Amino acid sequence: MEEVGYNLTKKEFSDLSKWAENVYNIAVVVDYFCSTQPEQEECYNLTPIIKSLRQNADLLNAFFINAEGLK
Repeated sequence: MEEVGYNLTKKEFSDLSKWAENVYNIAVVVDYFCSTQPEQEECYNLTPIIKSLRQNADLLNAFFINAEGLK
């Protein structure tokens, strides 16, 4: 992955990391809810979107976890 030159303080990085973790956790909960409620038409329609959100949130969260180990 190409390195991009952002100047973040440790606090800013920590805040972004925490927000990424929160988004991932929300996506996991909503994904589980939608997966277990297939009879609800709205959940059935949202499931592919939520799965995509969860995958992207997982990648974002993993990026911050890996980046924390580089410091």
